Amino acid sequence: MRKTISGMLALAVVLVTVWAAGALLSPVPVLEAREQPPSLDAVGVDPAALALPAAGSSAVIAGSGDPVSAGDPAARPIAGLAKVVLAHVVLDAAPLEPGSLGPTTAIDADDVTRLRALQASSVRTVPVVAGQAWTQYDLLAASVIGSGNNTAEVLAAAVFGTVDGYLLAAAEWLAENGLDDTVVVDATGIGSGNVGTAADMARLAQLTVADPVLLDLLVTRPTASSSVGTWSDNAAFPGGTGALGAATTYTDAAGVCTLLVVPVGETYAGLALLGQPDYPTAEAGVAGVLPGLATALQPLTIIEAGDAVGELVADWGQRTDLVATEPVTIIALDASGVQLDYVLDERRTALRGTTMGRLTVTTPTSEQTIRLETATTITEPGVAWRFADPFTVLDRWLGESG
Repeated sequence: MRKTISGMLALAVVLVTVWAAGALLSPVPVLEAREQPPSLDAVGVDPAALALPAAGSSAVIAGSGDPVSAGDPAARPIAGLAKVVLAHVVLDAAPLEPGSLGPTTAIDADDVTRLRALQASSVRTVPVVAGQAWTQYDLLAASVIGSGNNTAEVLAAAVFGTVDGYLLAAAEWLAENGLDDTVVVDATGIGSGNVGTAADMARLAQLTVADPVLLDLLVTRPTASSSVGTWSDNAAFPGGTGALGAATTYTDAAGVCTLLVVPVGETYAGLALLGQPDYPTAEAGVAGVLPGLATALQPLTIIEAGDAVGELVADWGQRTDLVATEPVTIIALDASGVQLDYVLDERRTALRGTTMGRLTVTTPTSEQTIRLETATTITEPGVAWRFADPFTVLDRWLGESG
C-alpha cells in the first residue's frame, strides 16, 4: 500500500514538474494583428457639385474609382472619338517609345483617291501625296490632332493590313480594357455604328493619360512633319480653358462630342461630353464643369501621422495600437478605386516604436507605402497567465508544433 501511495506521489510530482516546465517554457502565442482601415467617407464628390451639363451625356474621371456621370447613360454615337480608340489599339499592337517615329508607310494612288472621296463628303482630311513616306507617329498625330479621317484609315491598314483586321483588334482591346459599352465599326468614327457611353469615353481619356506617347501628343500637339506636310489642330477645344483636346468632333448622328484631358494641379482629369446640340453648348458645358472639378481634385489626407490604423492583441490581455508614421494624401473623385493593402509582421512581444509592418494605399495614379509602428509596449505574460490550466499549456505546445 505504501509503495502504491509512494508511486502515485512520485507520478504526481513528475506530472506537476512537467506541467510547470511546460507552463514556464512553452512558447507564448503570436500577437494577433488586426487591421483598422481609415475611413474613406470623405473621398468622393457629389455629381451636382461638378455641374455636368444636362444635354446629351457626360462623364468625368480622375485619379481613381468610377466616372461621375450625368445625362443619358446609354451608348450613343461617338463620332471622331473613335480615332482615339484607334490610336490606343495601334500602340497596343505596334508600341512606340516616346520620341520614336516608328516605321514608314508609303502613300499610293488608292490613298489619294480615298482622300478626294472624303473631301467630297466634307469630312476632315489631311493632305497626302502619292509617294510620300509617313511615319507611324506622323499618322497618329495627323489622325488624332488633325482628326484626319483619311490618315486614320491609312494608319489602320498599315498596322493591321486591312480595316477589318483593325476592327478585330479593336474589339479585343476594348474588352481587355473594360470599355464594354463601346463598339467601333470603322477607323474614323464617321459611321453612326461607332457608339459608346460617356463613362466609357471618360475611361478612354484616363487610359490616354496613362500612355506616355499619347499624353505627350496631347501636350505638344504637333501640326507638322519634317517631311510630309502640315495639318490643323482640329482636336483642340476652344475657349482658352487649358483643357487638352483629344477629340472635338461632330456628325449628324452624334452631335458635338468632345474628349478632354484636363490638367488639375499635378494630376489629369478626363472629361467626355457626347450628344451636345452645338459647339457653344459644348463650350458652356465644359466651362461649367472645370471650376467644380478643380475644387473636387484638391488633395485629401486620409491618414495623419499618428493615426491608429490597426492593433496588436495578446492572449494575456495586453494590446497596443499600430500607428501610421507619416500621412497619406490622395486625389480621387470616387473611393471605389482606393485600395488598402496591409503587410503585418508576426511578433510575440513588441516594444513601443517597433516597426510592425506597412500599409500601401494605391490608386490608379499613385501608390504610397507607410511604415506602421507600435504605440505602446507588449511584454511577455506573467506567471499567473503561464500557469493556466493544463489544457491551455498543452494547446500552446500543440499550436507551436503545428
